[in-house]
Amino acid sequence: MSLFGSSPPEEPNQSARSGKSQSLFDDNRGTGAANSSIFDDGDGSGPSPWDMPTSKKSAKGDMVKTLLPAASVPESYIDAFDVALEAGLGAGPNSISLAGAKRLFEGSRIDSDDQTRIINIVTGGQEPSGGLGRSEFNVLVALIGLAQEHEEATLDGVDERRKNLPEPSLPAIEQMRTAKVSENTEDASPSSREIRAPSNEASPNESPPKSRRLERESLENLDADPWGSPALHKGHTHTVPVRNEATPSTDPVTAARPLVGAAAGNRTTSAFTTHSEFPDSTSSTLANDDASAGRTDANAGGWGSFSNPGQGGLGNGFSGDDQGNRSGRPVSRSLGGGRTNRHVEETVTVTLLPEKEGMFMFQHRNYEVKSARRGSTVIRRYSDFVWLLDCLHKKYPFRQLPLLPPKRVAVNGRHLATDSNFIEKRRRGLVRFSQALVHHPVLSQEELVKMFLTVPTELAGLRKQVASSVQEEFTGRQLPLGLEDSLPTNLLETFDTVRSGVRQSAEAYINLCTLLERLMKRNQGIAHDHLRFSQALINLTESSSSTYATDTNDVPLLNEGIKSTAKHLATSQSLLEGEARVWDEGVLEDFKKQRDTLVGVRDMFDRRDRYAKDNIPYLERRIESNEHKLAGLMNRPSNAPVKPGEQEKLEQAVRTDKQSIVDQHARSVFIKECMRDELQYFQQSQYHVSKLHQEWSQERVKYAELQADNWRALSEEVENMPTGD
Repeated sequence: MSLFGSSPPEEPNQSARSGKSQSLFDDNRGTGAANSSIFDDGDGSGPSPWDMPTSKKSAKGDMVKTLLPAASVPESYIDAFDVALEAGLGAGPNSISLAGAKRLFEGSRIDSDDQTRIINIVTGGQEPSGGLGRSEFNVLVALIGLAQEHEEATLDGVDERRKNLPEPSLPAIEQMRTAKVSENTEDASPSSREIRAPSNEASPNESPPKSRRLERESLENLDADPWGSPALHKGHTHTVPVRNEATPSTDPVTAARPLVGAAAGNRTTSAFTTHSEFPDSTSSTLANDDASAGRTDANAGGWGSFSNPGQGGLGNGFSGDDQGNRSGRPVSRSLGGGRTNRHVEETVTVTLLPEKEGMFMFQHRNYEVKSARRGSTVIRRYSDFVWLLDCLHKKYPFRQLPLLPPKRVAVNGRHLATDSNFIEKRRRGLVRFSQALVHHPVLSQEELVKMFLTVPTELAGLRKQVASSVQEEFTGRQLPLGLEDSLPTNLLETFDTVRSGVRQSAEAYINLCTLLERLMKRNQGIAHDHLRFSQALINLTESSSSTYATDTNDVPLLNEGIKSTAKHLATSQSLLEGEARVWDEGVLEDFKKQRDTLVGVRDMFDRRDRYAKDNIPYLERRIESNEHKLAGLMNRPSNAPVKPGEQEKLEQAVRTDKQSIVDQHARSVFIKECMRDELQYFQQSQYHVSKLHQEWSQERVKYAELQADNWRALSEEVENMPTGD
């Protein structure tokens, strides 16, 4: 049955929110299978999937508006919409006209019948009164991509490709982009007039900057291997789509999106990045207040005090230049130095409760989470851990976040969600996740983490309230004086070096964990064979008398020696099983902890590639173009016609763009400082590696000595066996 053949009835207010991006944890969930959350507890508050269906045309119209929100499409879709708007194809400030949408087919090599069918799918066969919004435009681009790939261009086809949307060739968009660049080049002329700093006055209609909405790519597939094991991808041919650079949107919601394919190399610092709309005194006050608020209490296990920027950091390369602070000013914020207080280490235990909850096929397992230092005991389910990690991804994308074990693992086409061994491995993975949270100097002080560990009630009701209010940790913060100058000049080179080493080490530890599990199972197999050998020797003694019936004088001594060998083989079997059990609970978990740490740092660098971009070069070009137009308006003849409010509109656009540059530059500095601090915390993992090898070697020596004592005792006991001498 088609996914879009029917749908549950809409609520009266659904059309008002149909254009909103549907998050996994969105408070206002839309109807239909495409919008259902995997964490829905089935409380019956939503519409029933067995209700009478609404009309097919109405359901498809609503589905088109919510199928591909802006947060779930490639950047090329966003850029194509922005280019079409700036090319004058808009039916409104945030919509594209039907005629403009049809221009996308120019040069697309799609026949007229398919073009008409795609337009009818998007519009429902009717002329849209307000044009096509961003979500409907995304569906249109996806259908064009499917048609170009000779696949079925239907809503079902788009839904199946939501995680791997096609990126079509749109020559019309490329022509619009080229024409826009040529127009800006022709209009621009050298000007000796210095660009004015942003004014202190803000427009009464200006809305505050909105935080970036980060895509949840890391949690899209809970069945995937979180460590990217090489065996899982053996023989795969993964390809990365090549995207063309596009002009960012003028819409304030998407203005902060990075240019797709923008170069990541160094560039000259913008003239706008060192100024703000606040006077110097105000900036200084805000910087000092921000430094005080951003510093973590040393007793709480934070980053500690950084009053001396010449100390601490990631080795000598992370303490500024050779003289410490290059700016010559005292730095008003934490700049390195490590944790200054080693309080009692917190331990979190996660215990699987024996009974399941739920009814029939919707049963789930619960875990008892205990924190000894906090004196708390709470009951959590696996989806609660997923919700917490999702919130941390939104707020701390540039920090070393712990890994969650997979929800299920597929082996030979069979999901092992109920296998006892897998459930135990998942429980241990949740323990590693919780331990990593409470030991992190910043994440351990996060209110969501404290609530997760201490609030005894179920989190199902809190998920909806909290998830929608989570913002990136840098939102609303002003850049402290001297912070940018305090960062070392070779910081980006150090990031690249560490990233390369972490990637290699992570792959090595993934393989080491696999090999260690194999060695552990091999020890268990050897132990089982020792037991079988021992039992066979015992059975052998029963036939010794009849075997040597000619002279049975030496048979008792012979049987006594054979039984001694059988006894010590059984002892060896117990020692081998004990050593395998110690490996499973000790050294293997230590190796997995180090593996998770390395993969967490690797993922942190990957998130930086996705979320740390900006569109400052484009904003600079747009400011220059707008100021050139302003100069033309100010120097026009007095009797020349002019649109009312055009000059004020251009001035406001220039002020907004300058402030956006200031905010984006401050964010980039905060990201560098944050990742520098995270790498400093990551440095401590090398001591865990040392302790791991020391303890493992001591265990090997212990069991080797026990085995030697066992075989030495056997050697003494078999001395009395008859030799015939």
